[in-house]
Amino acid sequence: MKFFRSVGEVFGYSPFRSLAQHARMCGRAVGLLQQQFEALRKGNYDEVEELREEIDELEHHADQIKEEIRGNVTKSLMLPVDRHDLLEFLKVQDDILNNCEHVGHMVTFRKVRAPEDVWDEFSVLLSKLMEVVNNYEEMVERITQLVETSFSKKEVNRALEYVPIIEQLEHECDLIQIGLHTKLFNLENADPIDIHLMVTWVVHLGYVANAASRASDRFRIMVLGR
Repeated sequence: MKFFRSVGEVFGYSPFRSLAQHARMCGRAVGLLQQQFEALRKGNYDEVEELREEIDELEHHADQIKEEIRGNVTKSLMLPVDRHDLLEFLKVQDDILNNCEHVGHMVTFRKVRAPEDVWDEFSVLLSKLMEVVNNYEEMVERITQLVETSFSKKEVNRALEYVPIIEQLEHECDLIQIGLHTKLFNLENADPIDIHLMVTWVVHLGYVANAASRASDRFRIMVLGR
């Protein structure tokens, strides 16, 4: 019998598949942001609003999963990891989705106009952010193997190999942000309100990458804190 099944059957509830499902929603949210920025670039404002609604619905569904986990991971529940570490990990992982939702709303505030090279840089930033979150998802997906193998050293090492990769990709996001900020602050003949709003987008997209990096660190703490 797999250990994952025994956790659910013997102890009554296992949060790990729900944690992985919640993580997959992070990748979906970033994918929707990519579509939203492309629609904004093309001036398809109805699509921008529709995608904002999709992100809102996704974040709401993720919140339901988060509350289900919080409601079931009680002090009396026996878990193969520390309860506090698990809940802290979930909290930081949820910040990925929250920041995606913030950006999804901010791009609907104004019909921003920008040169093509600025939109190109946003595409580069979002592609790198997608890379961050894809690696993050793959790391969290390994949690079921960790549980099934009773956190064997081999599986722990495989899962934690993703942490420095995510940290490096987050650093690369930082560098892209710096370049984009520089470009925005040196735009000529641009509306100052447009510039201010785009700078805010860059900052909050960075928050998404930062949240993924912090969540990967909380994942490591949870796994090693057993």
